[in-house]
Amino acid sequence: MATSAMRPKNWVCRVAHYTGELKPMVFKKFRINIVLRVALLTACILLLAWCVVQQRYLRSAYLGVALVVILVELVWYIDRFNRDMKVFMTSLLQRDFTTHFQSTGRGKSQDDLYETLNQISEAFKKISTERETQFRYLEMLVEHVRVSILSIDADGNVHLANQALKNLLQKNILPNIKALELFGDAFVNTLREIRSGETLLVKLRVNQELLQLSLHAAEFKLQGRYYKLISMQNIRSELDAREVEAWQKLIRVLGHEIMNSVSPITSLSATLHGMVTQNQQVLEIPGNTLFESLDKGLEAIKIRSEGLYNFTQTYRKLTGIPKHAPLQTDLKKIVARVQLLLQSKLADNGVTLSVHQVDVSVFVDPELMEHVLINLILNAIDALANTKNPVIEIKTSQHQKGNTCIHVIDNGEGMDDATLEKIFIPFFTTRKHGSGIGLAITKQILQLHRADIQVISEAGNGTEFKILL
Repeated sequence: MATSAMRPKNWVCRVAHYTGELKPMVFKKFRINIVLRVALLTACILLLAWCVVQQRYLRSAYLGVALVVILVELVWYIDRFNRDMKVFMTSLLQRDFTTHFQSTGRGKSQDDLYETLNQISEAFKKISTERETQFRYLEMLVEHVRVSILSIDADGNVHLANQALKNLLQKNILPNIKALELFGDAFVNTLREIRSGETLLVKLRVNQELLQLSLHAAEFKLQGRYYKLISMQNIRSELDAREVEAWQKLIRVLGHEIMNSVSPITSLSATLHGMVTQNQQVLEIPGNTLFESLDKGLEAIKIRSEGLYNFTQTYRKLTGIPKHAPLQTDLKKIVARVQLLLQSKLADNGVTLSVHQVDVSVFVDPELMEHVLINLILNAIDALANTKNPVIEIKTSQHQKGNTCIHVIDNGEGMDDATLEKIFIPFFTTRKHGSGIGLAITKQILQLHRADIQVISEAGNGTEFKILL
């Protein structure tokens, strides 16, 4: 409480202390107090007049001083209630509910009145305490929820930004939504223009991390002031999981239908090709163009159907990832095994594999994590095909959220934004002989571990894959 707010209370204490010394006798009735003070004042005036007439100047001086004291005390006594009411009202205005009045020894009517003032002050104090408790509870509730919450007014001033929002956007101070312009004008305009009940999906990149935000807004007025409440939630992992699930369902359906159709074609074409070849040798008809055409045609059908069969079998791997069995594992051992397995591949392509700071323990399935690192390194080797002094670097770091990060970095040709958005889509590949399932499987494996993978790349500046465990 400010010092100015405490002055009335201190002033009341000083006055009470002063009056206790000035007035040793306390009367029970207000009217009797007034009558006695008036009588005492009248007697003092008459006695002073008599002393003046009798030319007793010393006594007159004493009586004059006594007259002034009695008059001041009478005025103070009459005006005391007004002062107490002023102190009481000032305390209410300043929300200082600690003011307490003496409610005994003033007479029944005044005692009841001051007791009522004390009860009013206690009631306001209780209401203020309840409101403060409710505010603290709601504040803790807002800070506890994992959904990011932002409240702004018509001018864009921020009235509420919980810790989840600050962590999401990595901004500790948000006085106004203009502070979010570093994420682009489009994002700020979306916050301004989103309407009550509307839900929007927004892509946002925060420190090289791509977020898929679901925005929902509510608008309301309090005491004539306009407010907009916006909730934000990063649903990237949920969207990725749904996307993978949709791809898996599609692949299962297509794989089933294709396999059911291709298997008899492959079997029949092989049988017919064998029959034609056998009959052609038995009949020994040289230059028979009919048998030659049938033989070549059936052979082509057999080869293509077998290729389609193998093609389908390859993509069915996307739906056949085994259940993971995580355990506390030394990452250094996993990297060493991967380095040994790919040693000849790296040497054949002239690529240097540099390993730094991987002496950490992680809770993963060792075999599946080896598969993840192999896929990333093989992709990096392909990206380094036209690079001088090609280098792949593996290192670890600690994420600000406490996660262990594994970095796989190459100094290759990099990727543009259009490619970055598609690299985890099954069957998408930029390699001439690629299948387009390596990174898709990698992402599925990491989702099984409840981990995330992020990509940082620019055309001509290399690529970094960052795994957050």
